[in-house]
Amino acid sequence: MSSSSLSRALAVACLLALAPSPGEAAPAKAKSAKVKAPKPKPASDATPAATATPAATSGPVATQSATPSTTPSAAAGSIADPFAQAGSAAVTGQPAGARESEIFGDRLDGIEGEVAALKDKIFRSKARLAVLRDTVMSGVMAGGRVVVAHRNLMSSSFRLVRVAVILDGAQIFARSDDTGALDQEDELPLFDGNLPPGPHEMTIELSYQGQGYGAFSYLKGYSFKSASTHSFNVGDSGQFKLVSKGYERGNLTTEMKDRPAVEWQTVAIDASGAPTASGSAGSAGSAGSAGSAGK
Repeated sequence: MSSSSLSRALAVACLLALAPSPGEAAPAKAKSAKVKAPKPKPASDATPAATATPAATSGPVATQSATPSTTPSAAAGSIADPFAQAGSAAVTGQPAGARESEIFGDRLDGIEGEVAALKDKIFRSKARLAVLRDTVMSGVMAGGRVVVAHRNLMSSSFRLVRVAVILDGAQIFARSDDTGALDQEDELPLFDGNLPPGPHEMTIELSYQGQGYGAFSYLKGYSFKSASTHSFNVGDSGQFKLVSKGYERGNLTTEMKDRPAVEWQTVAIDASGAPTASGSAGSAGSAGSAGSAGK
């Protein structure tokens, strides 16, 4: 063998002796990997990661900010709508409760007025029935007939607004009028019927409203009352008319409240109710009158 071939064989043997085994090659590679791995950055270089901390904590912050937004909506369900009652108040100008109270109050006032009117009608009906009962029980259906009427002789300073008539303690007539129609009647019929023979008593109550113009316009704020009672007898037969006259007594120096007065006149009449030729069947006069005035 030549020297060159021997040298090559020795070189190959040396290389084979120096080459590592496969099991030893893996740690070598891992070690080289560790060596080549980048070194960790110092704390100063980690600042960007630290700055990310608020972002990580932004979750709870967002939860806290969301809490107030849900609270008003939950509370709104328990709070009454302020416009529910404000709507009715805006239309009527008054609270809803006060408006309902006024409506019920007006209805009650109307009902009370109707009840009072019905009571008055019932009272007058009972009075007429009482007079009729006494007449039937006394057996004088064909007895004395009495016609009662009222004449208004007052001046224009007094306007008649109410007339009430009471016979033997029972009211048989009542009429009120503020339009002036009652004051315009010359003679107002009050009663026409038979009465038992014997003494009776008739009372008339008159109410006036003051009237005036110019310097006397203050009279419109005054009201005046006058009342008078008259006693009379009824026979077993025949008929007569009893007339009450409202007039002004005194003169210009008499106070207004003392002027209203009443006088009575008895007039003989025939079956048709017309005055007979004999004229008056009784003396004229007043059995008593009283006047009062007030605002």
